[in-house]
Amino acid sequence: MKKEVNILTHTAEVVLTEEQRSAVEILKEKHRAQDLKEGLAQETLDEPISGDQPTQEIGEGTSGNNNTEGITEESGGALWDIFRREDVPKLEAYLRKHVKEFRHTYCSPVEQVVHPIHDQCFYLTSEHKRKLKQEYGIEPWTFEQKLGEAVFIPAGCPHQVRNLKSCTKVAVDFVSPENIHECLRLTQEFRLLPKNHRAREDKLEIKKMILYAVEQVIKDARNLLT
Repeated sequence: MKKEVNILTHTAEVVLTEEQRSAVEILKEKHRAQDLKEGLAQETLDEPISGDQPTQEIGEGTSGNNNTEGITEESGGALWDIFRREDVPKLEAYLRKHVKEFRHTYCSPVEQVVHPIHDQCFYLTSEHKRKLKQEYGIEPWTFEQKLGEAVFIPAGCPHQVRNLKSCTKVAVDFVSPENIHECLRLTQEFRLLPKNHRAREDKLEIKKMILYAVEQVIKDARNLLT
């Protein structure tokens, strides 16, 4: 519901041993078998379908799995997808339509969707992004974040991020004057969520910030007149 700046402060290559690679392949096979058993297999999907925490997710702040296939040492530390806020209705429609194709924690199916974005339980793979563009005509800005770079995420723009390497990041939320209207809209949207929903809490308290800002402006104006 706010702007965010995310700075990549450290990256490190993680070299997998043959034993670890074997374990990963075994796990992939188990996931494919589960998909086939549940009738959810994707014919062209060569990436594991996964979510981040519960996320999002696509949503505000989603992290994906750490698949390192095709990544070189020159590549960035994180892969970002950021959607325009104007495309949110179409993105939500896609997620609701294809909800059964996603996996969440412990590769469990997504059983319930309260809000496709705020639930933070979807991660769009390259195949899903292709289908999203084909079916709804929208696509995200996709780019790699390199060491030392800062990513600014506009308020109200759903996004997801997948670490390509072992990373340390610093993230700061803030409110900018030009996005006050969007922050207020999202605050109202959060209030419609169930009481126990993880996104319901208004961490920034935007209305209080506006009140304090107006109070400070009045004080400054009075000081100028005295």
